Amino acid sequence: MTEPRRFEGQRVLVTGAAGGLGGAIARAFHDAGAKLALADRNAEALARVAGTLGAGIECHLYDQGELASLAALAEAAGDIDVLINNAGILHVEKLLEVTPEMIDRVVRVNLIGPMVLARHIGAGMAARGRGVIVNTASQLAFCGAEERAAYASAKAGLVQFTRTAAVELGRRGVRVVAVAPGRLLTPMTSYLTGDPERYQAGIARVPVGRYGTPEEIAKLVLFLASDDAGYIVGETVIADGGYVLG
Repeated sequence: MTEPRRFEGQRVLVTGAAGGLGGAIARAFHDAGAKLALADRNAEALARVAGTLGAGIECHLYDQGELASLAALAEAAGDIDVLINNAGILHVEKLLEVTPEMIDRVVRVNLIGPMVLARHIGAGMAARGRGVIVNTASQLAFCGAEERAAYASAKAGLVQFTRTAAVELGRRGVRVVAVAPGRLLTPMTSYLTGDPERYQAGIARVPVGRYGTPEEIAKLVLFLASDDAGYIVGETVIADGGYVLG
């Protein structure tokens, strides 16, 4: 039996769509019948992802860390039924060595950007009385992490934003939820997977004994955005193979 095309006719905006996870999420919604709008700062990679999905894919170039660019994206995208607030950057550096400028950039991209975009897109959703926003947080929002102070702090802030936005927007017919992926086999984790010693050390911390795949998280995002998850509000679902528990 084939999977029902449960997003048929719905407009879905996926940010960070040129990345490993964003691309997998875009594919999942495409296969579920959604009308896709993909956004990223990498024009070449974005075109490549859109090309794998066939004709009719709407693409937008923007910078997640710039307020004007976020406003322009929201205006260009128009009415959106489902916002996948997925774009983010990872910076690995010791706290006493990272520059204030880099801390600012990481927080702007991973926390302020998603909040501002949710505000822009969520306004239209609230006016229509329906919509879903899925934020991409991280397992590191729930545990300490060396060399990732700015990233982990921003993602923890995104978890709290998910809760507070869910209370406000839920009364207007808009659901807000989040996912917190663990270590995935994507270009973002190449600094780990490309180093055999660090790779094995990383796997040793995951009870299931492996890294996750973008496709696994994409399926979870698809579920959370669907009517099947209609009573899940403000929650952040951790999908990390047990990393936080370990």
